[in-house]
Amino acid sequence: MSMSKHQAIKTIRMEIDRINQEIDLRIIKGVSYRREALRHKFLMAQLDRLVPRRSAFSFFTLAFN
Repeated sequence: MSMSKHQAIKTIRMEIDRINQEIDLRIIKGVSYRREALRHKFLMAQLDRLVPRRSAFSFFTLAFN
């Protein structure tokens, strides 16, 4: 059973949000968050592969036409 691309993106974003909250708490407590940062980096790389980023040029083309 495989996830749809949309569902995979949604799941990754939810996991990133959860990890961001955990990192915030660890920073407040003064505890190392290295493991969470590595997981965050890995998930962001997965998200970049699934969702291509738009260039600034395409943004301005859409916004000002």
